[in-house]
Amino acid sequence: MRTQAPAIDPKVYALLTGELGSNQAISKVCLELGQVLTAFLPDLVEMETQQKMSFYFERCESGYKNDMISDMAPGTVLMDGSLKNWCPDFTIACSSSAIIAMVEALMGGDPASLGKVEARPASSIELEMAPLIMEKIAQVIKSAVDAPGNYEPILTRPYNIKNRPKPAEDYVDMFAALIRMKIEFGDLTSHFEIVIPQKTLLKTKVRPPVASAAAKAVNDWAEILEDQVRRSDVKVEARIHLTPLTLGVIAKLQPGDVIPFLDTDDVRAQVSANGRDLYSCEFGRAGNNYTVRVKESSGSDQDLLRDLLS
Repeated sequence: MRTQAPAIDPKVYALLTGELGSNQAISKVCLELGQVLTAFLPDLVEMETQQKMSFYFERCESGYKNDMISDMAPGTVLMDGSLKNWCPDFTIACSSSAIIAMVEALMGGDPASLGKVEARPASSIELEMAPLIMEKIAQVIKSAVDAPGNYEPILTRPYNIKNRPKPAEDYVDMFAALIRMKIEFGDLTSHFEIVIPQKTLLKTKVRPPVASAAAKAVNDWAEILEDQVRRSDVKVEARIHLTPLTLGVIAKLQPGDVIPFLDTDDVRAQVSANGRDLYSCEFGRAGNNYTVRVKESSGSDQDLLRDLLS
């Protein structure tokens, strides 16, 4: 009677097929990438944002890619990427505290007095600003690894970790390494992480990038930031005060009942976005459409932009 051969241990199989490397081999490549990021990322971010940040290699970890990403904090912003001839699937994860602090500084805040910024899910505008750090991480990695063809990284739009799509039912998790880098920005200490499959790292030869190729100057950052913020979509709401009603009357309202406006002459509406009051308006009608006409502003253009970002 023939007995069934015992199943091979998944880790042993991964070692034999090049999906998993030794701790020494993986740690060496992670450290080399961390050293390149430490050396070149600060200048690249400063040229793009005019803000001084420092980056330091902290450690590397090994595990399954999906498990390591799933264990990250709720206030983490993710960006998935690929680089032809190097890696088809890597992920950059940045604590939102660094992104929030950067946006506040770009809007005129002093990094030295921002205090402790708590990580939380990033707003839509903060997500639009996140590439100013996260894309630069990908650019430094691209310049540091041996990827023939000089292709550019293909990156997704940044998204909050709570919105990360669930893997397909037939998804097989891969062995990966996580590189954790510390961020120092004024009084703030934060971090970002890069998760790369180990089979990619085992074939990676790290070389320091050429400084001139790793960075590109921006002539006037203030104009670029303002343009990006102004082009951001923001949900706008208008509130109109109605005649006060008792709870008894409200409880008996039926479809078709009419509630009068509180104002008897020009009906006023308060327009807000992101929970901030922006304009006092006059309610009206144009053709078949109900409208509001701006009457008073709640502040200057820069005040409004700063309110929407906070």
